[in-house]
Amino acid sequence: MGTEEAVDTDVIIVGGAVAGSALANALGSRSISALLIEKVSREVHSTRGDILHPPTLRILDHWGVLDALHADGALQITELGVTHRELGLLARFSLRAQGDGPASRTIAVPHDRIEAVLYECATRWPSITAERGVVTGLIAENGRVAGVRWRPAGGAETAIRAKLVAGCDGSQSLVRPTLGIAADQHPYEHEQVIIAAVGPTELPAALHWHIDDVGALCVVSRPREQCRILLTLPLGARGDLLRGPDPGLHDYVAARFPMLTHLAIRKANAYVYRLAWHVADRFSRPGAVLVGDSAHATHPAGATGMSLAISGAEQLARQLEPVLKHRGSDLEIDRALEAYADERRPAAASAVGANHEQALRVWQSDLFRDPRAYAAAIDPNASWGARGAAWGEDPAALSHAAS
Repeated sequence: MGTEEAVDTDVIIVGGAVAGSALANALGSRSISALLIEKVSREVHSTRGDILHPPTLRILDHWGVLDALHADGALQITELGVTHRELGLLARFSLRAQGDGPASRTIAVPHDRIEAVLYECATRWPSITAERGVVTGLIAENGRVAGVRWRPAGGAETAIRAKLVAGCDGSQSLVRPTLGIAADQHPYEHEQVIIAAVGPTELPAALHWHIDDVGALCVVSRPREQCRILLTLPLGARGDLLRGPDPGLHDYVAARFPMLTHLAIRKANAYVYRLAWHVADRFSRPGAVLVGDSAHATHPAGATGMSLAISGAEQLARQLEPVLKHRGSDLEIDRALEAYADERRPAAASAVGANHEQALRVWQSDLFRDPRAYAAAIDPNASWGARGAAWGEDPAALSHAAS
């Protein structure tokens, strides 16, 4: 079975992508010790989400991560636009700055770079140790999670202990079902072909929706004259689109939207995302907690998935700080986890619900058949977020999480 050892750490973080690295930064900025365990190899899809909003940027700025993202080439997003194939540009909505400074405007950074920068910044904190390996199970003692079993890269399975374990291991979480927590999946009747394309966008710093008599497509500006294309299709409508050789995918996009002909689009840079949302029944058990997609997954409408994970990590660290700093008991730690769950679960459910409503409106309806009504729905002030929040505002409508 391998060896067993005691590790002098407060928190074991399972998963080193956005949620796990965010939690490591949140704890490290408070000098709380944590072991961050990430898989030896992890898929990197640069076509995944790349948008971070001002409330989240203020958190990242507090951790010292925002400067690193800007140094990596972040692009400020300044507007939303809607163009109809026949009618031309219907709307161009400017996004107001939220305050002053580098955290005042939404930014776009390729997803793999966001993960890499978050992870690198996390490893700089003296209280954070990062290891590559695979978590194989949880250790339970007296009805409470007390650590994990894991297999380091090239090593034998080992048991390590901590005061609590944070499951930040994504929507296909190992931690969540091991804790006996359900998270029913709610799939959509559409899917997205997401394409990493190269070339200048018509609106150079925008999310730009294009509509025709078939449906909608969105082009997200990226740094260095690159972009991400979200091609949304009803389930079953994709057919052989991704089975043929290049330039088949490019020709399909260009035929529907000739203004995108100049973009370099390759099948190798396209991925199909079967979309679904979930909110776990619980976010914590004694000695364990869920953060990010392991706890909640949302439709990409509104571009708030990463923001929810990062704000959740900050909220958890705030609850844990006074307990861990004063060497609190297991009972006090579990009460802090419950307080996090009592706040975060309804907040996440509210944000996921708002994204769901907007997804049905702009991606899974016939609204595109009324181009001007579609443009009105893209208006950044048209109740994109929870409790009527505008596009780019705090996705969970939590003022204290963004302070």
